[in-house]
Amino acid sequence: MDAGLDDGADRCVVLQRKGQLFPAIYAAAYRLCRLPVWRRRDAVDPSPVLDCLEDVTMQVAFFCGEEINASLERLLTAARVVAETARTIQASSRPGFGGNVDERLRSDDEAGRRRLDHAITAFVEAARSDLRIDGTWLPVHPRS
Repeated sequence: MDAGLDDGADRCVVLQRKGQLFPAIYAAAYRLCRLPVWRRRDAVDPSPVLDCLEDVTMQVAFFCGEEINASLERLLTAARVVAETARTIQASSRPGFGGNVDERLRSDDEAGRRRLDHAITAFVEAARSDLRIDGTWLPVHPRS
């Protein structure tokens, strides 16, 4: 630490960084949760979005305590399940009409996405509390 900065300035820098990283985590997790398995007849690779989410999560974990880091771990676990489920679906089936997931595998896909959606909400609520943002949070886009 720089001896010229007081504790208030240090906390302000951390708060600013969290204020940048928390929304980036939300955005990446939201994109992954809504990422289609198929786009027309082509498989959609979830890796770039998952990699982005993991990178930002590791950055913010450095600044956070136990509660936020626990919610981040649950979020990453759910995100990895969604990505792995998409890869399994792509390897073991073909896209249905309109790029839909094969009926036999749809329940796994939907369950993973629900779990990720719940983990996103829990993270956002913990992050808003950490930033001392009052009021109820509602996602911009309705849940599916």
